[in-house]
Amino acid sequence: MVLKIFYNNDVKLFTDIDSTFCVTKTYGGMLSLQFDISPKHSIYKYLTLDGEVEYENQRYLIKSINERKTVSTIVCELNLDDLRADMFTSFNKTTESFHNICTEILSNTDWTVKNDTLVSKRCSFELTDVTVLDILNQCTNSTSYGNVYEYNTKQKTITLIKPENNTEPKGVYFTDELNLTDLNYKGSSSGLVTRLYAYGKDGLSIASVNNGCEYIENHTYTDKVISYVWRDERYTDPQSLLDDGVVKLANMAEPEQSYTCKVIDLAKTQPDIYKDILSYSLYDVVTLVDRNRNRRQNYRIVEIKEYPAKPILNTVTLSSIPAKITGKLTTINNRITELNAQQLHDRTKVNEIKQDLDTTVLHVAESWASSVNESLFTQTAEGLFLEVNKVVGTNRWSTLLQQSAEDVRIAWNNISEYIKFENAQLNIYNTSDKKLMSLNQYGQDFYYNDNEVGSVGTSSYLHDDNKRGLSFDLNSNSAYMTWAYMRSDDAEAFTMKLTYTAQKLSDEYEKDQLHAGCDLNLHNNYLRKAVLSDWKFEGGTISGTFKGYYVTSFRSDGTANTWKEFTLTFKNGILQKATW
Repeated sequence: MVLKIFYNNDVKLFTDIDSTFCVTKTYGGMLSLQFDISPKHSIYKYLTLDGEVEYENQRYLIKSINERKTVSTIVCELNLDDLRADMFTSFNKTTESFHNICTEILSNTDWTVKNDTLVSKRCSFELTDVTVLDILNQCTNSTSYGNVYEYNTKQKTITLIKPENNTEPKGVYFTDELNLTDLNYKGSSSGLVTRLYAYGKDGLSIASVNNGCEYIENHTYTDKVISYVWRDERYTDPQSLLDDGVVKLANMAEPEQSYTCKVIDLAKTQPDIYKDILSYSLYDVVTLVDRNRNRRQNYRIVEIKEYPAKPILNTVTLSSIPAKITGKLTTINNRITELNAQQLHDRTKVNEIKQDLDTTVLHVAESWASSVNESLFTQTAEGLFLEVNKVVGTNRWSTLLQQSAEDVRIAWNNISEYIKFENAQLNIYNTSDKKLMSLNQYGQDFYYNDNEVGSVGTSSYLHDDNKRGLSFDLNSNSAYMTWAYMRSDDAEAFTMKLTYTAQKLSDEYEKDQLHAGCDLNLHNNYLRKAVLSDWKFEGGTISGTFKGYYVTSFRSDGTANTWKEFTLTFKNGILQKATW
């Protein structure tokens, strides 16, 4: 696994890919990279904003560098800058095919489209001040061609994919009895619609092609009538308005349900056994066995996060509604296509507030053509829940605040751990609710799998508060305490320098001993490789060869002028040999 870094006219190789290195594949075709690197790493100086890198035959641009004292987080996005070069100040088309759209907008680029004939539908556009990439993204809307893409940034090809053409399960199962290590479920019915009124330009309705009815219905999930009005001035043909309305309603007629699954990628970790039966890709339909809900259901893969150095960390996002897969996209995402070109150009934000009276959920979202920001405030009898999200490129940043009568929890930037205030102390847990750390009035306690390892804090000697100090305490079930040093940026682990062993670690580290991994400076008297037992020579006598120097002449001020080396060899306390 190698990351190529292009710097000036040279190529640098980053081979220290570790468990922080992540490749994210999202619905629609975007890819992103994220990894951590030490600012002291020899390759770090070549990582610059908007610099180009390559991984697995895809070119990326560095879009974010978050540098801290000991580590920097690098975020990269697909290099699609060639598709942002040409600007169309006006792009108006009437009932045009996707093939013809691509032929026109890509004529001045080196890019080509594959499988563009998969789309027979014709659409109209009224856009202002858009790039080639903007137009391609416009084609992904459900009210347009509904495309998704696969970009190849080296060969400069765009492969058209129609996920809805593949509705049959692939035969891959996700179950905790085989490859599923964690499962998070999210469901929302706040955008549920079963009756859609569709109107186009100048009040155009679908009545003329829909048996005189101005609405369509979809009751696959519920028999309740929940109405919604959709207006889009681009439509001048009632049949096209009806066809797209059916697709739009299909995405709104079922609750938004998604699973984030931590999956052991057995097809990659044990390819000889599982490659042919458990391999999966973006857009595949797989079968999820959720034993908590006694549910066995097919879902489409809409996002994959792969950790090449540690596939056990891989996560897969499954969704019942492909149009809403990027986390918690609300119906505002579907309505963004209704903005006219001038609003898109001005990046005018659309604000939408919904309130579910049953659960008192207030949802505020702000969307524009290139990103989605949203905040979610939920109030129930159990407490308050506040989450704020922001999309930067293909990366979603978020913070979370959850308050109940017993505790307060805080999390940020999609990390796996969260902070929890409870019982007059601050605790940090992982997503499995295992305690990692605790901060209280006595100091800081450290845990592993809910078991306390040790603590750092203040204490008093013999309970005398006038004799306060800082203590490092090791619990009885812990193995050792150490001070360690990273010898170099390329070192794979820290080297222990001063270590107390409560248990035997190896033949070198015996039980109940203090081990020094370096010379001891005792007031400028050095102790090196000495064998001391009860502060006397081992065996009671001196054995071994000792070297030193003696002075042969002095200066007038009494300091040594010249000297020679001498060697003394002892055996059982008897001098065997001496040279000087």
